[in-house]
Amino acid sequence: MVLKLGGSLLDLWNLGDLLQQFGQGRRILIVPGGGEAADTVRQLDVCGLLTAEQSHWMAIEAMSFNAGLLRRTLVGVSAADGLELTPWRWPEGLPLVLDPAGWLLGSGCAAAAQIPASWDATSDSIAAIVAAAIGVESLILGKSCEPCSMSMADLAAGGQVDACFPRFAGRLRVGWCNFRAPVPKVVCLQVETGQGDQ
Repeated sequence: MVLKLGGSLLDLWNLGDLLQQFGQGRRILIVPGGGEAADTVRQLDVCGLLTAEQSHWMAIEAMSFNAGLLRRTLVGVSAADGLELTPWRWPEGLPLVLDPAGWLLGSGCAAAAQIPASWDATSDSIAAIVAAAIGVESLILGKSCEPCSMSMADLAAGGQVDACFPRFAGRLRVGWCNFRAPVPKVVCLQVETGQGDQ
């Protein structure tokens, strides 16, 4: 499965332990969110200091920066390298961390063309695109809060996922996990008819 790990979780004191528990018996590829670095890019974009294309790629680079932080600060995670294209080769119980910019500029360049250079498609959509591109059916959104709804359309309307996410995730089994909950657990989100067919 692909785990989109929200950038807001990077300061969680027991994140490493939670990921090890979450990964037990599973093959997991982590796609990190952009966190505070991406928020800064967004602010600069709003001020008109960056073009849409510059903002787009700088936000993706923020995701890659956070991937490096995860690899360097957490025990039991490693770089995906070339294994992201062959999920059956992922080690069980040892989460791999994807470098989103490296993948989108390399073997994922065809997938990169699907992503609009706007804030309508952020790390949630990119994680869904990664999962679909490498043939993984399950995507878990690792968040810092509970979902406002089980409907992906409602989540997008409420700003808990980006606007493009329901379309990109429409063919996936999508779950949500609040990693800041006392006992994190995955809840399944609903797929509305017609999603993923656009």
